[in-house]
Amino acid sequence: MKNLITKLKAEHWNTLSATEQKTILRGAWVLLPLLAWGVLWQPAHDALPKLQTTLPHLRAQAAQMQSLAGQAQTLRQQAQLAVLDSDALRTAVEKSAQAANLPLLVVPDEQNSVRISAESIPFAQWLQWLHVLKQTQHIRVSSAMLVSSSEPGMVKVQATLTNGADL
Repeated sequence: MKNLITKLKAEHWNTLSATEQKTILRGAWVLLPLLAWGVLWQPAHDALPKLQTTLPHLRAQAAQMQSLAGQAQTLRQQAQLAVLDSDALRTAVEKSAQAANLPLLVVPDEQNSVRISAESIPFAQWLQWLHVLKQTQHIRVSSAMLVSSSEPGMVKVQATLTNGADL
């Protein structure tokens, strides 16, 4: 780099007369502050009011992002629900149905699901049992077919229950 500057000085600067060199130096002393003002100071001065108005908004956004990051970390540390296999799910559903006095036939189905069926059960009791099952054991209905029976308030039920990872 030093050699390049020396070469350029020898080719261009040294070929100028002393008067031309002084004129160029004086012009540089005048243009350099104007260039610094136009390129550095003026844009910064013009952007300052905009920055002063947007900075509080950006700080609020940063605080909100930090709060959300804390919430995300808290959620990551919470225990995940255990996914029951078909046999464990069958046992849990049978115990819950016995506790609710529902005569259900429970058969293991695909992974993490069981099929249940009943010929005639009270619809209100069925809904209450499903609600309790979902709240206490996180088991939900993935598909169901209900047919009303001749007795008022009674239904025939065929359903699939699951507690898979897609809850």
